[in-house]
Amino acid sequence: MAMQSLSSPTPPKARFNPRRFFFLAALWMSIGAFIGFIVAGANGIAPDSWIPFVVIGFIAASFLFTGVFVMSISRNLKPMLDAAQGGIANRILDSAEGRISPDKRVLARVGKLEEAGLTVSNFNHMFIFTLTVFPEHGAPYETVIRQFITMGELPNFYTGRFVVFVEDPENPGYGLIDKDPPEDWQQKAAEPPPAWKTQKAETSYPDKGSALFGGELRLPARMSPVRLTVNLFTTLAFLVLGFLAPFALVTGGIETVTTFVQDLPKTITGQDEGNFDKEKLRKAYDRAAAYASNRQIYSMRVYKDYVKLTIENPAREKAFDDVTMRGAVVDSRPDGTSASIKPEETFRVSDTNFGALERALGDALMHGDKNQLSYIGFRNQSAISTIRIDSKSGVTVDERKFIVVTVGFDGDYGSTSRTYDAATGQFLN
Repeated sequence: MAMQSLSSPTPPKARFNPRRFFFLAALWMSIGAFIGFIVAGANGIAPDSWIPFVVIGFIAASFLFTGVFVMSISRNLKPMLDAAQGGIANRILDSAEGRISPDKRVLARVGKLEEAGLTVSNFNHMFIFTLTVFPEHGAPYETVIRQFITMGELPNFYTGRFVVFVEDPENPGYGLIDKDPPEDWQQKAAEPPPAWKTQKAETSYPDKGSALFGGELRLPARMSPVRLTVNLFTTLAFLVLGFLAPFALVTGGIETVTTFVQDLPKTITGQDEGNFDKEKLRKAYDRAAAYASNRQIYSMRVYKDYVKLTIENPAREKAFDDVTMRGAVVDSRPDGTSASIKPEETFRVSDTNFGALERALGDALMHGDKNQLSYIGFRNQSAISTIRIDSKSGVTVDERKFIVVTVGFDGDYGSTSRTYDAATGQFLN
């Protein structure tokens, strides 16, 4: 006769657990933040100085989540652990007598056992038992349970051994092995009917898996399709929030994250212009101007994702720093060519204006490929204005210093640039 599979009782409906919700929210946000920092670091967005703090933070978070998870498991497993340590007492009780009802005990044959890979206090190991149960009334059935035993008790549960099984009245077909049954039941287990040693089960209960943890031997709570969908979207939302958090910290807060979300369709389709968009170009220029204040500037370049300044170090004489600005985050490092920069090659923010950038960019894009646009920025340039020849002083060359806007393009055969007079907008070369 083929073995039939019995369906389990109708599972209870899922209930909202605030503690579980906040724990999972923090967990998914942490995972998202970890991925976000990896992406930010790989793309050069996150400063290198953040790496030690990120590593230490995630190690601490890992210990925290692991500790909370282990505490939760230990708390939920306590009823079953008590049963594993002290027999079946306090688990399946007779409501009137306060002890196991005699008619609940039956014999069962151990068909297979394997370690589940979970160990808790006092060297208790969780094992998965496949049992053939012989009820007092009805045909034998097969069931799979999980129960803690010690390594010292393991020899008592070899394959083919008969044990005393107590069925859970709330979940027919499931229960626990009574590790310390009365003497009369010990005798029954030692001398089972000969036919039971080879008799096969006619029905089988499905394996309930790890849902049997927690001391209540019940099926997992039923979840409606609507709630399942809400859970999936909520999980994804927390994961995305965590992923965006590093970018918010690195690139200027909520405004940058909002912009990132708004521009996501353009990013996916390859149409995102970054700082070369008119509004973003103004914001990038304004941030750079605010940072520079009245300091001397050797060069200012706006790239698609950041702004690069070579600017005077206020704390050191004749020293310049290379500054990278990604949103509101500034990464400043000493410039190695500071000694070669002459005062007459520098300028101030007051010598520049946004209109010059806008006009130069518009004209450059009429002559160059937008997809190859690399940067746009200011620098100082000299030009020969007059040459005087005097019999006494000889040849005198007068140079004129003026601010220019340069627009760079990266082509297949090298980089090119177009230069404009910042004051007049005239194309120079």
